[in-house]
Amino acid sequence: MLGLLAAGFATSAAGSAVIAAAHRWGRRRDPLADANAFIAACIAVMAALGLVNLLTARPDVAWPVATASHLVLGIVVAGVFCLTRIVADRSWRVSRRVMLLLAVQPAAELVLAVTNPRHHLLYTGLRPGAWDVLVPAPGPAFPVSAVYLYVLLTAGVVRVVRARRRAPRGRRELYDWTLAGFVPPGLAGASAALPVPVPDLTALGLGVTALITYRMLVRSLSQHIQVAHGQVFDSMTDAVAVLDRDGRILDLNAAARDLLARTVPGLPERLEGRVITEIRGFDLALTEGTDTEQTLTDTRGRRVDLHVRASVLRDRRGDAVGWALVGRDVTELNRRRREAEESAARLREQLRVNEALRTDLAEQAVRDALTGLHNRRHLVDTLEREARRAAGEGAPLSLAIIDVDHFKRINDTYGHGGGDAVLVRLAGLLADSVRQGDVVARYGGEEFVLLLPGVTEESAWRLVERLRERTGRTAIEVDGRALTVTFSAGVAGLAAGGSTEDLLRAADAALYEAKRRGRDRVERAGSAPSGGPVETPAVPSGDRRSDPAHLTTGPAHLATGEAA
Repeated sequence: MLGLLAAGFATSAAGSAVIAAAHRWGRRRDPLADANAFIAACIAVMAALGLVNLLTARPDVAWPVATASHLVLGIVVAGVFCLTRIVADRSWRVSRRVMLLLAVQPAAELVLAVTNPRHHLLYTGLRPGAWDVLVPAPGPAFPVSAVYLYVLLTAGVVRVVRARRRAPRGRRELYDWTLAGFVPPGLAGASAALPVPVPDLTALGLGVTALITYRMLVRSLSQHIQVAHGQVFDSMTDAVAVLDRDGRILDLNAAARDLLARTVPGLPERLEGRVITEIRGFDLALTEGTDTEQTLTDTRGRRVDLHVRASVLRDRRGDAVGWALVGRDVTELNRRRREAEESAARLREQLRVNEALRTDLAEQAVRDALTGLHNRRHLVDTLEREARRAAGEGAPLSLAIIDVDHFKRINDTYGHGGGDAVLVRLAGLLADSVRQGDVVARYGGEEFVLLLPGVTEESAWRLVERLRERTGRTAIEVDGRALTVTFSAGVAGLAAGGSTEDLLRAADAALYEAKRRGRDRVERAGSAPSGGPVETPAVPSGDRRSDPAHLTTGPAHLATGEAA
Protein backbone atom coordinates (compact mmCIF):
# COMPACT_ATOMS: atom_id res chain seq x y z
CA MET A 1 0.00 0.00 0.00
CA LEU A 2 2.82 2.35 0.81
CA GLY A 3 4.29 1.78 -2.64
CA LEU A 4 0.92 2.56 -4.24
CA LEU A 5 0.67 5.82 -2.30
CA ALA A 6 4.21 6.74 -3.28
CA ALA A 7 3.39 6.10 -6.93
CA GLY A 8 0.28 8.28 -6.56
CA PHE A 9 2.28 11.17 -5.09
CA ALA A 10 4.94 10.84 -7.77
CA THR A 11 2.33 10.78 -10.53
CA SER A 12 0.57 13.81 -9.03
CA ALA A 13 3.84 15.73 -8.82
CA ALA A 14 4.89 14.87 -12.37
CA GLY A 15 1.45 15.42 -13.89
CA SER A 16 0.98 18.77 -12.16
CA ALA A 17 4.42 19.93 -13.30
CA VAL A 18 3.61 18.97 -16.90
CA ILE A 19 0.28 20.83 -16.73
CA ALA A 20 1.99 23.92 -15.34
CA ALA A 21 4.54 23.81 -18.14
CA ALA A 22 1.82 23.27 -20.78
CA HIS A 23 -0.04 26.33 -19.54
CA ARG A 24 3.09 28.43 -19.13
CA TRP A 25 4.53 27.80 -22.57
CA GLY A 26 1.31 27.17 -24.46
CA ARG A 27 0.46 29.16 -27.59
CA ARG A 28 -2.64 30.70 -26.10
CA ARG A 29 -2.45 32.58 -22.82
CA ASP A 30 -5.29 33.98 -20.75
CA PRO A 31 -5.92 34.70 -17.02
CA LEU A 32 -7.56 31.30 -16.45
CA ALA A 33 -4.56 29.45 -17.88
CA ASP A 34 -2.13 31.58 -15.86
CA ALA A 35 -4.04 30.88 -12.63
CA ASN A 36 -4.17 27.14 -13.30
CA ALA A 37 -0.45 27.08 -14.16
CA PHE A 38 0.33 28.66 -10.80
CA ILE A 39 -1.94 26.21 -8.95
CA ALA A 40 -0.50 23.20 -10.79
CA ALA A 41 3.06 24.26 -9.93
CA CYS A 42 2.16 24.53 -6.24
CA ILE A 43 0.41 21.12 -6.35
CA ALA A 44 3.55 19.61 -7.88
CA VAL A 45 5.55 20.95 -4.90
CA MET A 46 2.96 19.61 -2.41
CA ALA A 47 2.96 16.16 -4.02
CA ALA A 48 6.75 16.05 -4.01
CA LEU A 49 6.79 16.96 -0.30
CA GLY A 50 4.18 14.28 0.38
CA LEU A 51 6.34 11.72 -1.45
CA VAL A 52 9.35 12.69 0.68
CA ASN A 53 7.24 12.37 3.83
CA LEU A 54 6.16 8.86 2.80
CA LEU A 55 9.67 7.67 2.08
CA THR A 56 11.33 9.22 5.16
CA ALA A 57 10.67 8.14 8.76
CA ARG A 58 13.11 10.57 10.33
CA PRO A 59 11.61 13.31 12.55
CA ASP A 60 14.17 15.91 11.48
CA VAL A 61 12.89 15.49 7.88
CA ALA A 62 9.17 14.91 8.54
CA TRP A 63 8.82 18.10 10.58
CA PRO A 64 9.95 20.68 7.94
CA VAL A 65 8.27 18.68 5.15
CA ALA A 66 4.88 18.74 6.90
CA THR A 67 5.24 22.44 7.74
CA ALA A 68 6.18 23.38 4.15
CA SER A 69 3.37 21.25 2.75
CA HIS A 70 0.81 23.07 4.87
CA LEU A 71 2.17 26.45 3.83
CA VAL A 72 1.97 25.50 0.13
CA LEU A 73 -1.61 24.29 0.68
CA GLY A 74 -2.59 27.78 1.84
CA ILE A 75 -1.07 29.22 -1.33
CA VAL A 76 -2.93 26.67 -3.47
CA VAL A 77 -6.25 27.59 -1.84
CA ALA A 78 -5.58 31.28 -2.54
CA GLY A 79 -4.89 30.40 -6.19
CA VAL A 80 -8.08 28.34 -6.42
CA PHE A 81 -10.05 31.27 -5.04
CA CYS A 82 -8.62 33.55 -7.75
CA LEU A 83 -9.40 30.95 -10.43
CA THR A 84 -13.05 30.74 -9.34
CA ARG A 85 -13.32 34.52 -9.44
CA ILE A 86 -12.06 34.58 -13.03
CA VAL A 87 -14.42 31.74 -14.04
CA ALA A 88 -17.40 33.62 -12.56
CA ASP A 89 -16.33 36.93 -14.08
CA ARG A 90 -13.93 36.80 -17.06
CA SER A 91 -13.19 40.51 -16.68
CA TRP A 92 -11.89 40.06 -13.11
CA ARG A 93 -8.14 40.30 -12.60
CA VAL A 94 -5.90 39.71 -9.57
CA SER A 95 -5.04 43.14 -8.22
CA ARG A 96 -2.17 44.02 -5.94
CA ARG A 97 -4.59 44.63 -3.07
CA VAL A 98 -6.11 41.16 -3.45
CA MET A 99 -2.67 39.58 -3.54
CA LEU A 100 -1.68 41.34 -0.29
CA LEU A 101 -4.87 40.22 1.45
CA LEU A 102 -4.45 36.62 0.32
CA ALA A 103 -0.81 36.64 1.45
CA VAL A 104 -1.78 37.38 5.06
CA GLN A 105 -2.67 33.77 5.95
CA PRO A 106 0.47 32.14 4.43
CA ALA A 107 2.65 34.79 6.06
CA ALA A 108 1.03 34.23 9.46
CA GLU A 109 1.44 30.47 9.13
CA LEU A 110 5.06 30.92 8.15
CA VAL A 111 5.67 32.90 11.33
CA LEU A 112 3.86 30.26 13.40
CA ALA A 113 5.82 27.47 11.69
CA VAL A 114 9.19 29.12 12.38
CA THR A 115 8.33 29.85 16.01
CA ASN A 116 6.35 26.63 16.62
CA PRO A 117 9.09 24.97 18.76
CA ARG A 118 8.51 27.70 21.36
CA HIS A 119 4.69 27.74 21.53
CA HIS A 120 3.49 24.60 19.66
CA LEU A 121 0.40 26.49 18.40
CA LEU A 122 0.55 25.05 14.89
CA TYR A 123 1.76 21.52 15.66
CA THR A 124 2.22 19.90 19.06
CA GLY A 125 4.57 17.22 17.76
CA LEU A 126 4.85 14.17 15.55
CA ARG A 127 2.99 10.93 16.01
CA PRO A 128 3.31 7.57 14.25
CA GLY A 129 0.66 6.85 11.66
CA ALA A 130 -0.22 4.11 9.27
CA TRP A 131 2.69 2.38 7.51
CA ASP A 132 5.06 3.91 10.13
CA VAL A 133 4.75 7.32 8.57
CA LEU A 134 5.25 10.27 10.97
CA VAL A 135 2.16 12.49 11.01
CA PRO A 136 2.13 15.96 12.68
CA ALA A 137 -0.32 16.42 15.57
CA PRO A 138 -2.30 19.65 15.05
CA GLY A 139 -2.03 22.43 17.63
CA PRO A 140 -4.60 25.08 18.73
CA ALA A 141 -3.93 27.37 15.67
CA PHE A 142 -4.32 24.59 13.09
CA PRO A 143 -8.16 24.43 13.18
CA VAL A 144 -8.32 28.22 12.78
CA SER A 145 -6.18 28.00 9.66
CA ALA A 146 -8.28 25.13 8.32
CA VAL A 147 -11.52 27.06 8.85
CA TYR A 148 -10.09 30.07 6.97
CA LEU A 149 -9.11 27.89 4.02
CA TYR A 150 -12.51 26.22 3.85
CA VAL A 151 -14.26 29.62 4.02
CA LEU A 152 -12.12 30.81 1.10
CA LEU A 153 -12.96 27.71 -0.92
CA THR A 154 -16.66 28.00 -0.08
CA ALA A 155 -16.71 31.62 -1.26
CA GLY A 156 -15.23 30.54 -4.59
CA VAL A 157 -17.74 27.71 -5.01
CA VAL A 158 -20.66 30.06 -4.31
CA ARG A 159 -19.49 32.50 -7.00
CA VAL A 160 -19.20 29.72 -9.58
CA VAL A 161 -22.67 28.37 -8.71
CA ARG A 162 -24.22 31.84 -9.10
CA ALA A 163 -22.51 32.36 -12.44
CA ARG A 164 -23.75 28.95 -13.60
CA ARG A 165 -27.33 29.87 -12.79
CA ARG A 166 -27.10 33.06 -14.84
CA ALA A 167 -25.52 31.35 -17.86
CA PRO A 168 -27.62 29.87 -20.73
CA ARG A 169 -28.10 26.12 -20.61
CA GLY A 170 -25.72 25.50 -23.48
CA ARG A 171 -22.93 27.57 -21.86
CA ARG A 172 -22.66 25.90 -18.43
CA GLU A 173 -19.98 23.32 -19.13
CA LEU A 174 -17.15 25.59 -17.92
CA TYR A 175 -18.85 26.03 -14.54
CA ASP A 176 -19.64 22.31 -14.24
CA TRP A 177 -16.01 21.32 -14.77
CA THR A 178 -14.87 23.95 -12.28
CA LEU A 179 -17.20 22.60 -9.59
CA ALA A 180 -16.11 19.05 -10.38
CA GLY A 181 -12.54 20.05 -9.61
CA PHE A 182 -13.46 20.58 -5.92
CA VAL A 183 -14.52 16.96 -5.42
CA PRO A 184 -11.16 15.08 -5.47
CA PRO A 185 -9.37 17.21 -2.84
CA GLY A 186 -12.51 17.13 -0.71
CA LEU A 187 -12.51 13.33 -0.73
CA ALA A 188 -8.78 13.28 -0.03
CA GLY A 189 -9.22 15.67 2.90
CA ALA A 190 -11.84 13.36 4.41
CA SER A 191 -9.05 10.89 5.16
CA ALA A 192 -8.22 13.00 8.22
CA ALA A 193 -11.37 11.60 9.87
CA LEU A 194 -10.04 8.05 9.77
CA PRO A 195 -9.36 6.48 13.23
CA VAL A 196 -5.75 5.73 12.28
CA PRO A 197 -3.59 8.75 11.42
CA VAL A 198 -2.63 8.68 7.76
CA PRO A 199 -0.47 11.00 5.68
CA ASP A 200 -2.12 14.11 4.20
CA LEU A 201 -3.60 12.92 0.89
CA THR A 202 -4.76 16.38 -0.25
CA ALA A 203 -1.94 16.58 -2.83
CA LEU A 204 -3.33 13.48 -4.55
CA GLY A 205 -6.79 15.02 -4.86
CA LEU A 206 -5.35 18.34 -6.01
CA GLY A 207 -3.39 16.53 -8.71
CA VAL A 208 -6.68 15.22 -10.10
CA THR A 209 -8.12 18.73 -9.80
CA ALA A 210 -5.25 20.16 -11.85
CA LEU A 211 -5.96 17.61 -14.59
CA ILE A 212 -9.71 18.36 -14.54
CA THR A 213 -9.09 22.10 -14.68
CA TYR A 214 -6.65 21.73 -17.57
CA ARG A 215 -9.16 19.66 -19.52
CA MET A 216 -11.87 22.20 -18.70
CA LEU A 217 -9.76 25.08 -19.97
CA VAL A 218 -8.86 23.29 -23.22
CA ARG A 219 -12.49 22.47 -23.97
CA SER A 220 -13.62 25.91 -22.89
CA LEU A 221 -11.11 27.61 -25.18
CA SER A 222 -12.21 25.47 -28.13
CA GLN A 223 -15.86 26.18 -27.37
CA HIS A 224 -15.16 29.89 -26.98
CA ILE A 225 -13.44 29.93 -30.35
CA GLN A 226 -16.39 28.12 -31.94
CA VAL A 227 -18.84 30.47 -30.29
CA ALA A 228 -16.77 33.46 -31.40
CA HIS A 229 -16.63 32.13 -34.95
CA GLY A 230 -20.37 31.54 -34.95
CA GLN A 231 -21.11 35.00 -33.58
CA VAL A 232 -18.79 36.66 -36.08
CA PHE A 233 -20.30 34.56 -38.89
CA ASP A 234 -23.83 35.62 -37.98
CA SER A 235 -22.90 39.24 -37.31
CA MET A 236 -21.56 39.76 -40.86
CA THR A 237 -23.74 42.09 -42.93
CA ASP A 238 -22.77 40.26 -46.14
CA ALA A 239 -24.64 37.07 -46.96
CA VAL A 240 -22.28 34.09 -46.66
CA ALA A 241 -23.00 30.52 -47.76
CA VAL A 242 -20.67 27.52 -47.40
CA LEU A 243 -21.16 24.81 -50.04
CA ASP A 244 -19.65 21.40 -50.63
CA ARG A 245 -18.00 20.41 -53.92
CA ASP A 246 -21.38 19.62 -55.50
CA GLY A 247 -22.87 23.00 -54.57
CA ARG A 248 -24.95 21.71 -51.65
CA ILE A 249 -25.50 24.18 -48.83
CA LEU A 250 -23.56 23.29 -45.67
CA ASP A 251 -24.08 26.48 -43.68
CA LEU A 252 -25.64 29.94 -44.00
CA ASN A 253 -25.19 32.99 -41.85
CA ALA A 254 -28.08 35.12 -40.62
CA ALA A 255 -27.70 37.66 -43.45
CA ALA A 256 -27.92 34.91 -46.08
CA ARG A 257 -31.04 33.43 -44.49
CA ASP A 258 -32.64 36.87 -44.36
CA LEU A 259 -31.77 37.54 -48.01
CA LEU A 260 -33.25 34.24 -49.15
CA ALA A 261 -36.37 34.80 -47.05
CA ARG A 262 -36.84 38.23 -48.69
CA THR A 263 -36.27 37.13 -52.28
CA VAL A 264 -37.45 33.51 -52.55
CA PRO A 265 -40.98 32.92 -51.30
CA GLY A 266 -41.96 29.50 -50.00
CA LEU A 267 -38.50 28.37 -49.01
CA PRO A 268 -38.32 25.49 -46.51
CA GLU A 269 -37.10 26.33 -43.04
CA ARG A 270 -34.06 24.07 -43.38
CA LEU A 271 -31.88 24.83 -46.41
CA GLU A 272 -28.83 22.76 -45.50
CA GLY A 273 -28.38 19.96 -48.03
CA ARG A 274 -30.12 21.73 -50.91
CA VAL A 275 -28.20 22.56 -54.08
CA ILE A 276 -27.80 26.33 -54.38
CA THR A 277 -28.75 26.35 -58.09
CA GLU A 278 -32.10 24.72 -57.24
CA ILE A 279 -33.14 27.90 -55.46
CA ARG A 280 -35.15 30.04 -57.86
CA GLY A 281 -33.35 33.16 -59.03
CA PHE A 282 -29.81 31.93 -58.40
CA ASP A 283 -28.09 31.06 -61.67
CA LEU A 284 -24.46 30.65 -60.61
CA ALA A 285 -21.58 28.99 -62.39
CA LEU A 286 -19.35 27.76 -59.59
CA THR A 287 -15.86 28.44 -60.88
CA GLU A 288 -12.87 29.78 -59.02
CA GLY A 289 -12.95 33.56 -58.95
CA THR A 290 -16.64 33.84 -59.92
CA ASP A 291 -17.55 37.49 -59.57
CA THR A 292 -20.99 38.37 -60.88
CA GLU A 293 -24.14 40.32 -60.16
CA GLN A 294 -27.57 38.79 -59.74
CA THR A 295 -30.78 40.78 -60.06
CA LEU A 296 -33.56 39.43 -57.86
CA THR A 297 -37.05 40.57 -56.92
CA ASP A 298 -38.10 40.46 -53.29
CA THR A 299 -41.50 39.40 -51.99
CA ARG A 300 -42.73 43.01 -52.24
CA GLY A 301 -41.82 43.26 -55.91
CA ARG A 302 -38.79 45.44 -55.32
CA ARG A 303 -35.56 44.98 -57.23
CA VAL A 304 -32.57 43.56 -55.35
CA ASP A 305 -29.10 43.81 -56.91
CA LEU A 306 -26.76 41.20 -55.44
CA HIS A 307 -23.01 41.06 -56.04
CA VAL A 308 -21.82 37.45 -55.58
CA ARG A 309 -18.23 36.24 -55.29
CA ALA A 310 -17.22 32.56 -55.07
CA SER A 311 -14.01 31.32 -53.48
CA VAL A 312 -12.69 27.76 -53.41
CA LEU A 313 -12.24 26.09 -50.02
CA ARG A 314 -9.23 23.78 -49.83
CA ASP A 315 -8.00 21.24 -47.32
CA ARG A 316 -4.44 20.97 -45.97
CA ARG A 317 -3.31 19.12 -49.09
CA GLY A 318 -4.66 21.86 -51.35
CA ASP A 319 -7.57 19.83 -52.71
CA ALA A 320 -10.85 21.67 -53.35
CA VAL A 321 -13.46 20.58 -50.82
CA GLY A 322 -16.14 23.22 -51.29
CA TRP A 323 -17.10 26.79 -51.96
CA ALA A 324 -17.65 29.97 -50.00
CA LEU A 325 -20.17 32.37 -51.54
CA VAL A 326 -20.24 35.95 -50.36
CA GLY A 327 -23.19 38.04 -51.51
CA ARG A 328 -23.51 41.77 -50.95
CA ASP A 329 -26.71 43.74 -51.47
CA VAL A 330 -25.63 46.54 -53.83
CA THR A 331 -29.13 47.80 -54.64
CA GLU A 332 -28.64 51.12 -52.91
CA LEU A 333 -25.12 51.44 -54.28
CA ASN A 334 -26.32 50.84 -57.83
CA ARG A 335 -29.18 53.30 -57.38
CA ARG A 336 -26.76 55.97 -56.23
CA ARG A 337 -24.39 55.14 -59.09
CA ARG A 338 -27.21 55.44 -61.64
CA GLU A 339 -28.26 58.75 -60.11
CA ALA A 340 -24.66 59.93 -60.25
CA GLU A 341 -24.35 58.87 -63.89
CA GLU A 342 -27.61 60.61 -64.76
CA SER A 343 -26.47 63.72 -62.93
CA ALA A 344 -23.15 63.58 -64.75
CA ALA A 345 -24.94 63.21 -68.09
CA ARG A 346 -27.18 66.18 -67.28
CA LEU A 347 -24.13 68.14 -66.23
CA ARG A 348 -22.29 67.27 -69.46
CA GLU A 349 -25.33 68.33 -71.48
CA GLN A 350 -25.57 71.56 -69.51
CA LEU A 351 -21.86 72.18 -70.09
CA ARG A 352 -22.33 71.50 -73.79
CA VAL A 353 -25.22 73.96 -73.94
CA ASN A 354 -23.24 76.50 -71.92
CA GLU A 355 -20.26 76.07 -74.20
CA ALA A 356 -22.48 76.52 -77.26
CA LEU A 357 -24.00 79.62 -75.70
CA ARG A 358 -20.56 80.92 -74.81
CA THR A 359 -19.31 80.26 -78.32
CA ASP A 360 -22.40 81.93 -79.75
CA LEU A 361 -21.97 84.92 -77.47
CA ALA A 362 -18.28 85.11 -78.34
CA GLU A 363 -19.17 84.93 -82.02
CA GLN A 364 -21.83 87.59 -81.61
CA ALA A 365 -19.29 89.78 -79.85
CA VAL A 366 -17.15 89.84 -83.02
CA ARG A 367 -20.03 90.02 -85.51
CA ASP A 368 -21.83 93.01 -86.89
CA ALA A 369 -25.49 92.84 -85.90
CA LEU A 370 -26.82 94.12 -89.24
CA THR A 371 -24.70 92.31 -91.84
CA GLY A 372 -23.46 89.31 -89.89
CA LEU A 373 -19.88 90.09 -90.96
CA HIS A 374 -17.02 90.35 -88.50
CA ASN A 375 -16.71 93.70 -86.79
CA ARG A 376 -13.83 96.10 -86.46
CA ARG A 377 -12.53 94.58 -83.19
CA HIS A 378 -12.14 91.18 -84.81
CA LEU A 379 -10.50 92.77 -87.85
CA VAL A 380 -7.83 94.50 -85.78
CA ASP A 381 -6.88 91.35 -83.81
CA THR A 382 -6.81 89.19 -86.95
CA LEU A 383 -4.81 91.81 -88.85
CA GLU A 384 -2.14 91.88 -86.13
CA ARG A 385 -1.90 88.10 -86.08
CA GLU A 386 -1.76 87.73 -89.87
CA ALA A 387 0.81 90.51 -90.15
CA ARG A 388 3.13 88.70 -87.68
CA ARG A 389 2.72 85.45 -89.57
CA ALA A 390 3.32 87.09 -92.94
CA ALA A 391 6.46 88.75 -91.63
CA GLY A 392 7.73 85.49 -90.13
CA GLU A 393 7.01 83.40 -93.25
CA GLY A 394 7.86 86.10 -95.81
CA ALA A 395 4.36 85.74 -97.30
CA PRO A 396 2.30 88.56 -98.83
CA LEU A 397 -0.66 90.15 -97.05
CA SER A 398 -3.12 92.50 -98.71
CA LEU A 399 -6.03 94.58 -97.44
CA ALA A 400 -8.85 96.40 -99.26
CA ILE A 401 -11.15 99.09 -97.90
CA ILE A 402 -14.49 99.30 -99.75
CA ASP A 403 -16.88 102.24 -99.52
CA VAL A 404 -20.42 102.39 -101.03
CA ASP A 405 -20.72 105.27 -103.47
CA HIS A 406 -23.27 108.01 -102.71
CA PHE A 407 -24.59 106.10 -99.65
CA LYS A 408 -25.92 109.29 -98.04
CA ARG A 409 -28.05 109.87 -101.16
CA ILE A 410 -29.45 106.32 -100.83
CA ASN A 411 -30.37 106.95 -97.19
CA ASP A 412 -31.96 110.29 -98.09
CA THR A 413 -33.94 108.73 -100.94
CA TYR A 414 -34.96 105.36 -99.54
CA GLY A 415 -34.52 105.92 -95.82
CA HIS A 416 -32.33 104.04 -93.44
CA GLY A 417 -34.20 100.81 -94.21
CA GLY A 418 -33.16 101.09 -97.82
CA GLY A 419 -29.60 101.86 -96.81
CA ASP A 420 -29.55 98.81 -94.53
CA ALA A 421 -30.82 96.61 -97.36
CA VAL A 422 -27.97 97.82 -99.60
CA LEU A 423 -25.40 97.10 -96.86
CA VAL A 424 -26.77 93.60 -96.21
CA ARG A 425 -26.80 92.75 -99.92
CA LEU A 426 -23.27 94.02 -100.47
CA ALA A 427 -22.05 92.14 -97.36
CA GLY A 428 -23.46 88.94 -98.84
CA LEU A 429 -21.74 89.50 -102.15
CA LEU A 430 -18.42 90.14 -100.43
CA ALA A 431 -18.72 87.09 -98.14
CA ASP A 432 -19.54 84.79 -101.06
CA SER A 433 -16.54 85.96 -103.08
CA VAL A 434 -13.61 85.28 -100.70
CA ARG A 435 -11.61 82.20 -99.73
CA GLN A 436 -11.44 80.28 -96.49
CA GLY A 437 -9.09 82.21 -94.23
CA ASP A 438 -9.95 85.57 -95.77
CA VAL A 439 -11.70 88.07 -93.52
CA VAL A 440 -14.62 90.27 -94.51
CA ALA A 441 -15.47 92.87 -91.87
CA ARG A 442 -17.78 95.82 -91.61
CA TYR A 443 -15.50 98.74 -91.07
CA GLY A 444 -18.19 101.14 -89.96
CA GLY A 445 -21.13 102.84 -91.65
CA GLU A 446 -21.04 102.01 -95.36
CA GLU A 447 -17.44 100.81 -95.40
CA PHE A 448 -16.08 97.25 -95.48
CA VAL A 449 -12.61 95.72 -95.23
CA LEU A 450 -11.22 92.63 -96.97
CA LEU A 451 -8.17 91.05 -95.35
CA LEU A 452 -6.47 88.64 -97.77
CA PRO A 453 -3.56 86.59 -96.30
CA GLY A 454 -1.12 85.13 -98.82
CA VAL A 455 -2.40 87.42 -101.62
CA THR A 456 -0.22 89.99 -103.35
CA GLU A 457 -1.43 93.52 -103.88
CA GLU A 458 -1.84 92.90 -107.61
CA SER A 459 -3.98 89.79 -107.09
CA ALA A 460 -6.00 91.57 -104.43
CA TRP A 461 -6.68 94.44 -106.80
CA ARG A 462 -7.95 92.03 -109.49
CA LEU A 463 -10.23 90.29 -106.96
CA VAL A 464 -11.75 93.54 -105.74
CA GLU A 465 -12.09 94.76 -109.30
CA ARG A 466 -14.17 91.66 -110.16
CA LEU A 467 -16.25 92.27 -107.05
CA ARG A 468 -16.82 95.88 -108.15
CA GLU A 469 -17.97 94.76 -111.58
CA ARG A 470 -20.24 92.09 -110.13
CA THR A 471 -21.77 94.55 -107.69
CA GLY A 472 -22.48 97.02 -110.47
CA ARG A 473 -24.34 94.30 -112.39
CA THR A 474 -26.44 93.19 -109.42
CA ALA A 475 -29.77 94.92 -108.84
CA ILE A 476 -30.91 95.39 -105.26
CA GLU A 477 -34.63 95.63 -104.58
CA VAL A 478 -35.54 98.49 -102.26
CA ASP A 479 -39.19 99.38 -101.63
CA GLY A 480 -40.18 97.44 -104.75
CA ARG A 481 -37.70 99.23 -106.96
CA ALA A 482 -34.51 97.76 -108.44
CA LEU A 483 -31.51 99.75 -107.30
CA THR A 484 -27.99 99.42 -108.65
CA VAL A 485 -25.13 100.54 -106.41
CA THR A 486 -21.41 100.89 -106.92
CA PHE A 487 -18.47 101.07 -104.58
CA SER A 488 -15.01 102.50 -104.54
CA ALA A 489 -12.08 100.63 -103.03
CA GLY A 490 -8.46 101.07 -102.08
CA VAL A 491 -6.07 98.09 -102.06
CA ALA A 492 -2.68 97.94 -100.34
CA GLY A 493 -0.11 95.24 -99.61
CA LEU A 494 1.97 94.94 -96.44
CA ALA A 495 5.42 96.31 -97.19
CA ALA A 496 8.55 94.68 -95.76
CA GLY A 497 9.10 96.09 -92.30
CA GLY A 498 5.75 97.91 -92.46
CA SER A 499 3.20 97.98 -89.67
CA THR A 500 -0.52 97.31 -89.72
CA GLU A 501 -1.12 101.00 -89.26
CA ASP A 502 0.93 101.67 -92.40
CA LEU A 503 -1.10 99.04 -94.29
CA LEU A 504 -4.43 100.58 -93.22
CA ARG A 505 -3.23 104.07 -93.98
CA ALA A 506 -2.07 103.06 -97.48
CA ALA A 507 -5.38 101.31 -98.29
CA ASP A 508 -7.31 104.29 -96.94
CA ALA A 509 -5.29 106.65 -99.10
CA ALA A 510 -5.92 104.48 -102.18
CA LEU A 511 -9.66 104.51 -101.40
CA TYR A 512 -9.64 108.25 -101.20
CA GLU A 513 -7.84 108.38 -104.54
CA ALA A 514 -10.58 106.19 -106.07
CA LYS A 515 -13.20 108.59 -104.73
CA ARG A 516 -11.28 111.55 -106.06
CA ARG A 517 -11.05 110.01 -109.54
CA GLY A 518 -14.80 109.69 -109.86
CA ARG A 519 -15.80 106.71 -107.72
CA ASP A 520 -16.85 103.23 -108.94
CA ARG A 521 -13.23 102.20 -109.23
CA VAL A 522 -10.47 100.36 -107.39
CA GLU A 523 -7.08 101.96 -106.78
CA ARG A 524 -3.86 100.33 -105.62
CA ALA A 525 -1.56 101.93 -103.09
CA GLY A 526 1.40 100.58 -105.09
CA SER A 527 0.29 102.39 -108.28
CA ALA A 528 0.95 105.78 -106.72
CA PRO A 529 3.61 107.93 -108.46
CA SER A 530 7.12 106.87 -107.57
CA GLY A 531 9.38 109.10 -105.58
CA GLY A 532 7.75 108.77 -102.18
CA PRO A 533 5.02 107.18 -100.17
CA VAL A 534 1.40 107.78 -100.85
CA GLU A 535 0.34 110.85 -98.93
CA THR A 536 -3.06 111.12 -97.36
CA PRO A 537 -4.90 114.02 -98.99
CA ALA A 538 -6.56 116.56 -96.84
CA VAL A 539 -10.19 115.70 -96.12
CA PRO A 540 -12.95 117.69 -94.61
CA SER A 541 -13.00 117.86 -90.86
CA GLY A 542 -14.97 115.00 -89.37
CA ASP A 543 -14.30 112.55 -92.22
CA ARG A 544 -13.44 109.05 -90.75
CA ARG A 545 -10.44 108.55 -93.03
CA SER A 546 -8.65 111.55 -91.54
CA ASP A 547 -7.80 109.40 -88.43
CA PRO A 548 -6.73 105.83 -89.28
CA ALA A 549 -6.08 105.14 -85.60
CA HIS A 550 -9.74 104.14 -85.16
CA LEU A 551 -8.86 100.58 -86.31
CA THR A 552 -6.58 99.76 -83.41
CA THR A 553 -8.98 97.96 -81.02
CA GLY A 554 -11.38 94.98 -81.09
CA PRO A 555 -11.70 91.24 -80.26
CA ALA A 556 -10.32 88.62 -82.62
CA HIS A 557 -12.08 85.95 -84.71
CA LEU A 558 -10.68 84.22 -87.80
CA ALA A 559 -13.10 83.75 -90.69
CA THR A 560 -12.94 80.60 -92.82
CA GLY A 561 -14.10 79.62 -96.32
CA GLU A 562 -12.97 78.27 -99.70
CA ALA A 563 -11.30 80.41 -102.37
CA ALA A 564 -13.86 82.08 -104.71
